[in-house]
Amino acid sequence: MTEIPLEQGRTVNVTGVIPRAALVVRAFSSPCEVDGGHPVLAVAAEVGAEHRARTETQRIVSDQCSDDHAVATALCALHDHDVTRSRLTERIDVWATGQFGESSARLLHTESLGQLVDRLAALWAWSRLLAEDDDPAARDPAKLALHRLGELCIGYDDLVTDLLSGRRRLPVYQAFTGHDVAA
Repeated sequence: MTEIPLEQGRTVNVTGVIPRAALVVRAFSSPCEVDGGHPVLAVAAEVGAEHRARTETQRIVSDQCSDDHAVATALCALHDHDVTRSRLTERIDVWATGQFGESSARLLHTESLGQLVDRLAALWAWSRLLAEDDDPAARDPAKLALHRLGELCIGYDDLVTDLLSGRRRLPVYQAFTGHDVAA
């Protein structure tokens, strides 16, 4: 069994099952449902929370009425959200490397599992923001964001199927942030 660090000093043992996209997206929406569940879902819930907060913070940066101090504070918060997301993404990648290691599959996926979960969370947060907007002009972009999220979910599920069948492999994990994700 492989362990994934969930938070300071806490790990969970898991088997090689990767949750499907519907469960990952549900983890973004309902993090309390994944408490003690699959480690990818637990980390995905945290990634979703970071993207929700990041999307709200981005509104401040984009608002022409925001004063300079509010924008500066929001930019610092954006940086903090990005660092946290990078650490969380690495935790998923560490888990995936432990599960799949170096595969002999000929087909290489271009993104790590953590990067893909991060992109799912970004689209999910953006689609929620647009769906909650009362402006009629936001309806078409909201539909497009949901459509893109659906397509990415299909791609994620296809990758899971290919990984479990040994048809495709993930890129070799390498920490880019310089942070110790095991700590």
